[in-house]
Amino acid sequence: MHSDSRRNVLKKCLAVGSLGLTSGCLGSLRGGSDTVQFGALLPLSGALGPLGQHGKRMVEQAASDVNAGGGIGGNDVEVTILDTEANAETAVEQYRSLVDRGVIGFVGGLVSDASLALAPEAASDEIMEVSPASTAPQLSTAGRANGRKYFGRTVPSDGTQAVVMAKAVDDPLYIDADSVALLSIDNSFGAGLAEVQRDVLDAEVVADVRYDPSSESFDDTLADVFQNDPDAVSFTSVSGQERGILDAYSQSEYDAPWVLSAGLFGSDLPSYYEGFYSASLSSARTQAYFELVRRLSDIDEPRAYSVNAYDALFLMACAAEQAGEASGPAIAETVQSVSGGSGHTVSVGDFGRVRSLTDAGRAVNYQGASGSVDLTGDLEPLSSYLIERVTDGSVESLELLQPQFFKSGGAR
Repeated sequence: MHSDSRRNVLKKCLAVGSLGLTSGCLGSLRGGSDTVQFGALLPLSGALGPLGQHGKRMVEQAASDVNAGGGIGGNDVEVTILDTEANAETAVEQYRSLVDRGVIGFVGGLVSDASLALAPEAASDEIMEVSPASTAPQLSTAGRANGRKYFGRTVPSDGTQAVVMAKAVDDPLYIDADSVALLSIDNSFGAGLAEVQRDVLDAEVVADVRYDPSSESFDDTLADVFQNDPDAVSFTSVSGQERGILDAYSQSEYDAPWVLSAGLFGSDLPSYYEGFYSASLSSARTQAYFELVRRLSDIDEPRAYSVNAYDALFLMACAAEQAGEASGPAIAETVQSVSGGSGHTVSVGDFGRVRSLTDAGRAVNYQGASGSVDLTGDLEPLSSYLIERVTDGSVESLELLQPQFFKSGGAR
């Protein structure tokens, strides 16, 4: 597809809606004595357990920081964190436990399948959901009810990641492919990213294949990928679930450059990754990131998306404080305004300052551990991406694409 189509797709992905903030406070929290109930639904066991455990620790720290700053309207925050096992059905069952506890918002899900299942439930119950890691493009429109959007995220949509992957495939500076095979993990994340890539790629898509990371053999999958001799492979997977099929590729006779989705270039780079490209989230660390890590002496290096979990809970708390009401609708209407704009800057651990500014009638602008976290009308941030390549065994940064690149339609 040509660049005009790419611009049109991006405009649809990034269209800003209107949540229509109510004027004044939605109610008074001052003088209350009840705790404010939040939740978190994360995979605490299984293959994604390490990511979920770090997310759990971040949510706990966010709640501690809110309480150290005086709590929401003077009321302490209490968080119930439950295991989804990275399973959508389990996530919905655990969500009902949170509803019974009277939560006004929760952090989760982690995987997109869980968030897609949870979003309509939370919207129907008017409970705010903020995901730290679900990137499926379908979630840009999920969780709407009664003129509000009850699903947000502190990680960008794959509508932007797909454009970066397509650029690496198409651009003469990189692969400059005439044909490409799409290989995606068999879930909503993989399907969503593949769908957007089909819309924005200039190269002809000659195969669109799903794979199960638990398969005993990947021979048939790879045969489907390479049956039409593609110039490149665009590969979407999740960290921890990619190596089986990549190792199988390395033992095969197939040969083509690969473009990997974000998060798959780790510290361990197999020799066959040489020449691989990646659409990676910019890893520039903010001052807030280092402040958060300093508070977490038990974690040497936070795992992917875990700091986004801190931002998710802290943003919801800021929104409730600014709105003057601890409720899902109040958070849904206010969370975009506290994430950006011209308000006074607040950051990690600054909840006491949030309360002081709110008491003085001032707006706030939360600058998070994961970045600026400026939410669009679809309650998702635009982030910077890097096109990277493995060269001589090391990851080389080739091009930084700033949020303005996506706002302008991905013009090349």
